[in-house]
Amino acid sequence: MSDVSVLVVSTSVDVATDAVVQRLTEHDVDVQRLNTEAFPFHQTLAYYPTLLPDSERLVCDGRALPTPISIWYRRIRSSATPDGMDDGVATFCRQEARAALIGGLLAIDARWMSHPSAIWQAEFKPYQLQVASAIGLRIPRTVVTNDPSAVRAASAHFGELIVKPTRTGHLINNGAEYAVYTSRILGEHLEQLESARWSPSIYQELIPKKYDIRVTIVGDQCFSAAIDSQSDPAASVDWRRTNNPYLPHHVVYLPAALEAALLRFMRRLGLRFGAIDLIETSDDDYVFLEVNPNGQWLWLDEMLGLGITDAVADWLRFARLS
Repeated sequence: MSDVSVLVVSTSVDVATDAVVQRLTEHDVDVQRLNTEAFPFHQTLAYYPTLLPDSERLVCDGRALPTPISIWYRRIRSSATPDGMDDGVATFCRQEARAALIGGLLAIDARWMSHPSAIWQAEFKPYQLQVASAIGLRIPRTVVTNDPSAVRAASAHFGELIVKPTRTGHLINNGAEYAVYTSRILGEHLEQLESARWSPSIYQELIPKKYDIRVTIVGDQCFSAAIDSQSDPAASVDWRRTNNPYLPHHVVYLPAALEAALLRFMRRLGLRFGAIDLIETSDDDYVFLEVNPNGQWLWLDEMLGLGITDAVADWLRFARLS
């Protein structure tokens, strides 16, 4: 085992984490994995802020964690409420556990993929759009609002509209979890807009697509794939809506100027990893939609052999060389 130690902050159910940990292990890297849903009800944590910076300040279940050269801040997942515990008490305990864990990690002098503060900021989609536009990326004409009159005005000025959440794509209703997809605004929706007051959403012009483009950025490397979403009517507005496991994909090579702009965008956000969604239009222009600071990529490696998993593992294990 080498003297290189990498700390992975994730969950036990993330297959992308499994793949990267496997690669790191194959390279004899000492991987310390914290599955966040274990805290605080199944594992203990101790953090010692008065120790020297290079000391092993963090102790998990009585085991001191070596100081890592890099930290992969991949996923945070809450633990279930223990039987017999009040939900309010459990929520308090989970919030305190998250503050203790992240607060302790922030003191570690290591290279981050990506720093929690950068991820937190980048998860706000209106902010992403502002930054993308400021550095010269084309974005759809957009209004973020819960004002029905603003939606009607956008429809009059932008033409056909789509709507999507400002932050999360998941909704829990009566204990059941639902995905919230990007959807087209139809005429009947414009006639029933009063319910739009309950939650601000992102309303954008509907831009006809040639392809959806997923660009996965690892450090300064760009891995790009085209998704033929227009081959399936169910996927034409949001490609994630398809039930077709064989929705066509192919590798693409973006214009150098566009790749450079996307890398500037990532640096402006302070991100070392991101899954960026673009539209390629029928006249070969590109439109920025959003970035997921911890998006999925494993299916792209499996379908196209892009090598994203290896790139993530190499970024983490070669931290001392960069």
